[in-house]
Amino acid sequence: MESLTKNKQKEETIHEMVKKFFGSNELKSYKELTEGYFNLAYEITLGDGEAVILKIAPSPNVTVMTYEKNIMYSEVEAMKMAAKHADIPVPKMLGYDDSCMISSSPYFFMEKLKGHSLNSVKDTLSQEEIQRIYIEAGKINQRINEINCPCFGYPGQPEFQGNNWYDVFGRMLKGGIADAKRGKVDLKIPVEEIWGYLEKDKSIFDEVTVPKLVHWDCWDGNIFVEAGRITGFIDWERSLWADPLLEVGFRTYSDNTDFQKGYGLELSASQKRRALWYDIYLMILVALECEYRKYETMDMYNWSTDILTRQYALLKTNA
Repeated sequence: MESLTKNKQKEETIHEMVKKFFGSNELKSYKELTEGYFNLAYEITLGDGEAVILKIAPSPNVTVMTYEKNIMYSEVEAMKMAAKHADIPVPKMLGYDDSCMISSSPYFFMEKLKGHSLNSVKDTLSQEEIQRIYIEAGKINQRINEINCPCFGYPGQPEFQGNNWYDVFGRMLKGGIADAKRGKVDLKIPVEEIWGYLEKDKSIFDEVTVPKLVHWDCWDGNIFVEAGRITGFIDWERSLWADPLLEVGFRTYSDNTDFQKGYGLELSASQKRRALWYDIYLMILVALECEYRKYETMDMYNWSTDILTRQYALLKTNA
């Protein structure tokens, strides 16, 4: 996927990045990985033949959405937190540089996982294999969500942090809607009405009292598999400290039966209501991507605003 946020680098710069962390084990070759939508990623082959992954944050001259500010810091912190737990498959961090001395943006190296993304091999798998992978993904995601965090909010943005989830989520939602206004993006819902419904639902957000680590982006492209088993989760950049129901496996507009079976949680009425709010929040952000990243088509906008209008109608009907 081509995106304005992908910060491509000259070969000399990549050489310097490799030298900083791998010394005499110099760059042999590199190739761009194209499945992602936000950060630029390269597969690096070192002199000894080892393959590692290099991720580079967007240029500081590129306008990003509010929630995307400093998210490489969020990714690194989340991976470090997860790596402390042996039962959570996360790539090993091999080096992180946020000095902006070699490039104008932070970057890091990580271990290359075995296998391929589920998204790229799904058509070759049987339905039974896919079901087992989703059940396993639910189990792993549940273990991620057991990790306690210092507060609610975006890890790399203190202004979006706090001890009250209702307040923090409200600020996050306002940030997304402000981005829509700034980018002149029509969300196709009456956003001025949303705050009344949110206030009416305050009690269901007050049920969330302990901030947990949330990956928030465990879609098929970020689940790596080999021989029918998960080798790891990648792209922790959207991780936040929040309500686990933000996880992709709890989106109510799609069938996540196998994930939730593995996760081991049957949602209560109030949890289903919160999950609906998180549908709306996520689709607001996805609807902005075409404008902020300058995608080649409007497919993502059309898909997300269709879901957004349907989920908002459900929110109003069940208020």
